[in-house]
Amino acid sequence: MGEYRSTRGEKPPETAVEKRRRAWRGMAVVLAVAAAFFAVLRYVEVPRRVPASGYATTSPYAEVRSPVAGVVTAIEAQSGDEVEAGAVLVRLADEVQRAALDRAETEEARARSELAYREAAYAERLRSHSNEVQVAALALDYARRRQEITRQLVGKGLASSRDLMADEHQAAVAALRYRQLSEHDFGADLRQLDMLRRQLEAAAAAVRGARADLEARAVRAPAAGRLFRHTFFVGEVVRADQVLFEVFGHRERLLRLRVPERYATRVAVGMPVRAQFRSARRLFGRRWVRATVGDLRGAIQAEGNETYRVVYCPYEDPGFDVPPGTTADAEILVGRSPLWRVILND
Repeated sequence: MGEYRSTRGEKPPETAVEKRRRAWRGMAVVLAVAAAFFAVLRYVEVPRRVPASGYATTSPYAEVRSPVAGVVTAIEAQSGDEVEAGAVLVRLADEVQRAALDRAETEEARARSELAYREAAYAERLRSHSNEVQVAALALDYARRRQEITRQLVGKGLASSRDLMADEHQAAVAALRYRQLSEHDFGADLRQLDMLRRQLEAAAAAVRGARADLEARAVRAPAAGRLFRHTFFVGEVVRADQVLFEVFGHRERLLRLRVPERYATRVAVGMPVRAQFRSARRLFGRRWVRATVGDLRGAIQAEGNETYRVVYCPYEDPGFDVPPGTTADAEILVGRSPLWRVILND
């Protein structure tokens, strides 16, 4: 065939070889772009941060929980009050516990009096028995001496055999009496005293239990600090282990954060944290506060459908007032990961 000619200056059509070359060049570019893309995904690492939320607190910090279920009869402190450790914060209805304590103390007093009476009677019997043994010993000695003298007189013909038999009988009776007294067993008395002592111990234990039950009706502050009161009222029935107050100390500023359970194993002591207090948010930009993971709770906790791990993070002075209880959103830097793992949220 002849050459292709055009009167309009058009390029001649590509040959098969040129088409194959162009396809190979395109494929090479696609492969290079794909390789670069996968290299970026594989080798470019970005910071991995896990979300957390919580609030500002202080050290020492304590939650005041009701040890038992009961009806609130008095609230002795309010939010913002400064309290000392051991101060009574809430009183629960305790009429039943006071009555139980009165009964237990009455029973303890009865058991103590009974034991004291029995111990005094036992001591008196011991003294009386000791005297009886001494008298029996003297009577036996006298009977044996009289028997010996009568035997000598019978040998000299100055006494009859009947007198000797009578003295021998008296000596035998005295010996039997002495042996009976000497071998007397006080085991029954001792067992009775031991039983009374056990009864007294049981009564004393009942008193201690009744006092502990009564003491549990007075909810006290576990540490000194400023109070934050949760919502509850006089006349309300509170559950056992229900949080009534939080106590914030004055020494160290802390963030108490909840880390979702899916990230709980990735968090460790010493990891950097950045947090933003919700009350200090800006319209443009973020006002971050720097912190560090200082302590982790060992157990996973649950509240409703949420499962989480609690971490405590000392934070730097933010330069503005942060009242205890101020809520915060935080991110914990747990390391660096390839970009593909971040995209897949692995």
